[in-house]
Amino acid sequence: MDDSSAKQLEAINRQIMDLVGIYRAAVGRLGMSENELWIWYSLIAADRDCSQQDICAMWSMSKQTVNTIISNMARKGLVSLEMIPGTRNKKKIRLTVSGREYGERVVRPLFEVERRAIEKLSDDERTACTAAFRKYISFLRAEMGTLADERGGRTAV
Repeated sequence: MDDSSAKQLEAINRQIMDLVGIYRAAVGRLGMSENELWIWYSLIAADRDCSQQDICAMWSMSKQTVNTIISNMARKGLVSLEMIPGTRNKKKIRLTVSGREYGERVVRPLFEVERRAIEKLSDDERTACTAAFRKYISFLRAEMGTLADERGGRTAV
């Protein structure tokens, strides 16, 4: 790796960790876990019903993690689970009235902060940022697959 690439990679990784730190501090103030935030994000910001499998796919979370969080939310009366007709065990997650009220009161302000921050970038900057990051992630995913192949199915990460 040339020196320029190494410095750019370090800058990207530091920026990712800075972003993670911002969200970690925010969820700490909200009194929830990072994974719980992303589930709220799916239910409030996206404003649609989704299944646990949808959330796993959207946020790269394990089924067990999502199931545990959703089960806790259901016990608190924040969500209800509804079987999706024609499926064996797929359930739609629906916010209850108290769940929607909680999400709007506690989580929605964070989404508004994000919106204000992203809108300070021009449309071209947002497009370039998301396109470049999507491309980098795709290349990184492929290279990680190569690493697994080289180690006989085991990755170093």
